[in-house]
Order: sequence, then structure tokens, then C-alpha cells
Amino acid sequence: MECPQCKGYQLEPQEIEPGLMAGVCPKCTGALLSLMNYRFWVEQQSPVEINETEDVVVEDNGKAKACPKCSRLMSKYQVGEGTNTRVDLCSGCEEAWLDKGEWQLLKKMDMHNKLPKIFTDAWQRNIRIQRQEKFLKKQYMNLLGENDFRKADMFKQWLDEHPEKSKIQQYLITKVDL
Repeated sequence: MECPQCKGYQLEPQEIEPGLMAGVCPKCTGALLSLMNYRFWVEQQSPVEINETEDVVVEDNGKAKACPKCSRLMSKYQVGEGTNTRVDLCSGCEEAWLDKGEWQLLKKMDMHNKLPKIFTDAWQRNIRIQRQEKFLKKQYMNLLGENDFRKADMFKQWLDEHPEKSKIQQYLITKVDL
């Protein structure tokens, strides 16, 4: 199979972890990983060594990729809220393309044993919600200032968990004019 990123380079079988085989490009070191093989590996695996101090460099050109196995267009899935990294998946043959550094990033984020979760609607929706909340908080911090925002945010967290939330909200917006 040909590398979807480096045209003209053939993927070569290689272990990306002990017992986990993938087709790896000799030029860009991207890897085509069968989710079927991956699931088997997760069930059989022993703890994976994670180097948390290692700087991880991810290289993705951001372009759509065709699956090297079936030629269908692969879909991109966000890995997490704190990163712009996206993993490519062919929904037809369940092959994931990991660009250079993405496997190391997944390990660093302790997601190397949860890869299929990334491809779920729930995971992707949760990332969007987290990003929206982060954006909203930043906007209100700019409006209120850091000190006042911190107080308002603490109050909001308390209010969100309070059993009488709606009554408290009603009290806060009630104004008596004389």
C-alpha cells in the first residue's frame, strides 16, 4: 500500500509498540493502523512505557487523505480539547492514519489504549462543548476582569450544582421598583 501523504512511498510493516503492527511510511513515519489489530493488542497489552517529558512534534499537512487500503476519503477526528491534532479514519475498512508524532501524543495524553473513543460522536461533541466553554470563559474574563470573573465563576459553579438553582436565579433577577 502507498503512503497517503508521501506519494510513491510504500508502507512497510513495523511494530509501533511491542505486539502492535502498522504499515509505516519510511519517509514521513506516518502509520496506517488497523483498528481490528489495535483492539486485539489493547486486550493483550502489558503496560506501555510513556515518556511524559519528551516533546512531541506532530506533523499533519491538514489535507484530506485517501485510505491506502480502499481509496475512500478518510475523515478527520479531533483528539482532544487541548490540541489541534486530528487523527484520520477510514470508516469503510476501519483503518486509522497516524501522522508523524500522533502515536507519541496519544501515549503522552494517556489515550493510546482508548483510540476508538476518539471516533465517536460523543467524544467529538464533548470536545466542541469544552472549546465553547473555554471560549465563553475567556470572553467573560475580558469583559469582567480576572478578579471579578474568578468570583463570578466560583459562584456559577456553586449555583450549577445547587438543588434550588432555579429559585436562586429567580431571586437574582427580581427587582422591586418603588
